Amino acid sequence: MEKPPSKSAGREVTEKAIEAGLNLVPLAGGPLGVAFAYAVSLTYNRRMTKWLEGLAEAVDDLAAEVEGLDLENLAANDNFVDAVTSATQAATRTHQALKIAALRNAVLNSALPGAPDADMQLIFLRWIEDYTSAHLQILTLLNDPEAWYAERNIHIKKDVMAGSRRQLVEEGIPEFASRREFVDVVVSDLASAGLIKISGLGGMVTGNGMYQSVTSDLAAKFIAFITDPRRNTASSSA
Repeated sequence: MEKPPSKSAGREVTEKAIEAGLNLVPLAGGPLGVAFAYAVSLTYNRRMTKWLEGLAEAVDDLAAEVEGLDLENLAANDNFVDAVTSATQAATRTHQALKIAALRNAVLNSALPGAPDADMQLIFLRWIEDYTSAHLQILTLLNDPEAWYAERNIHIKKDVMAGSRRQLVEEGIPEFASRREFVDVVVSDLASAGLIKISGLGGMVTGNGMYQSVTSDLAAKFIAFITDPRRNTASSSA
């Protein structure tokens, strides 16, 4: 019997993976413990199912765009398999949509020619898991402030005499305006990792200087790795 048109090879593989991944939380102990473990397993399994289904759809989309990219080739690509394994483990440990999108995009980019080497990919995947959505947002904004503002239809004020990068962040991500201490911790983390060239958001710069990138070359590579590579698909990495 032919498979239904709606079921691609990628989706069939995903369904098998979902089936194998179910019931991973052992149900042992007293009634309360069993009930708790069962409730957690339901949430875990929902996350696993949603993640793998979304990843399968994304891989199918990318395979339709990139010549020579198919399941057989991907299954033989150790870097891709490593990325899928690491990203799947991380995806089941978060509910944050931005981080899940970044993990998905990382897996897609690991399948493409010119992808970072295996060690660099693992470092990038660890950063996605360790950092919050705020880290990813602020890093992406500071990498290309003009693009961030343009994508969100925020007015760019290059004509002002001076301003601060704190103002840049708070106008670019308004929900952070009331969380200055938290934002400072995020910026400190990014600076410690060598991803940004500034130690803080304070200090005055020219209006033009506010919109210049302050990220490192490594940060630019990381952002490219977590950006959706599919054509005609809006990026969900930030």
